[in-house]
Amino acid sequence: WCKGWNKDRARDGKYPGVPFQGEKDWQKYEVARRLKDVVHTIRAQYRKDWKSKELKKQQRAVALYFIDKLALRAGNEKEEGETADTVGCCSLRVEHIQLHRRLDGQEHVVEFDFLGKDSIRYYNKVSVEKPVFENLQLFMKNKDPTDDLFDQLTTTFLNKHLQRLMDGLTAKVFRTYNASITLQEQLKALTNPEDNVAGKLLSYNRANRAVAILCNHQRSVPKTFARSMEVLQEKIDAKKKQVEEAQEGVKKAEDEFKETKDAKAEANVEKKKKLLKRLEEQLAKLNVQATDKEENKQIALGTSKLNYLDPRITVAWCKKFGIPIEKIYNKTQREKFAWAIDMAGEDFEF
Repeated sequence: WCKGWNKDRARDGKYPGVPFQGEKDWQKYEVARRLKDVVHTIRAQYRKDWKSKELKKQQRAVALYFIDKLALRAGNEKEEGETADTVGCCSLRVEHIQLHRRLDGQEHVVEFDFLGKDSIRYYNKVSVEKPVFENLQLFMKNKDPTDDLFDQLTTTFLNKHLQRLMDGLTAKVFRTYNASITLQEQLKALTNPEDNVAGKLLSYNRANRAVAILCNHQRSVPKTFARSMEVLQEKIDAKKKQVEEAQEGVKKAEDEFKETKDAKAEANVEKKKKLLKRLEEQLAKLNVQATDKEENKQIALGTSKLNYLDPRITVAWCKKFGIPIEKIYNKTQREKFAWAIDMAGEDFEF
């Protein structure tokens, strides 16, 4: 019983201190959930610190704003043996950002361009609040392109500050919190209860994509993408033809029934209508598949789903809308998140 999530143990504290499979994951998401209670206070504090007379505090406050708003990694997270020039928020250099008073109809735009973890390019143009923009101008003043943007800041100093704000708080917790909150909000906004399973799954993937974009989980377009889209389009065209033929079949059967008025002809109309409905559903499913494939060709949905999203949000959504959990999680993932599948009801809120 130690290996599986034990619901009774959670409920009555029967086996305190006994680990269960997935406990580390559960703890990680519980820390992120606690952030929800203090995040407004933290945001108010870093906004106040933008106007501090201490440069170190100003830099910490702007860096924390980026970590919160853009889900940037703190930095100093290179894999062993990694030699590429990768950076995070605290290790950004002057050359990694450009400031624009106005750009594309927006004010106070920061243009980011740097290599993040695993050498994945982070490129983003984002409108920031005026004090942040002015602080960045100050931080860049009289510096060379290769100089540190936050020259007074280290990840150690930042994380010590975060620990004082909330026990267990790190930059990664912000990333987990913002990813999970984004998924929950997007699912509420995008899910139409009237949609069929395929339509709801498209909404789920769109919500997941919003998170992947926030976390910069990109990938290059797969080499097989163009061919697989061609194959899918061929299937769609063939299915359209079947639908047209079925529509003609229904019309023909209805005309026959009008003439004969007999039970056999009436049964044939129902049979043809059922066939048409089934084919239309299959066509809709293929169209959803094509949309989903196109929208996600450069986005890696798996990373956030496995590492940053509280699985209880997904489980609750599946239970609420009658979506089989295996449509979202494969067998290995269902085993990894067995604790969440058992624990979360349809009313779970992150």
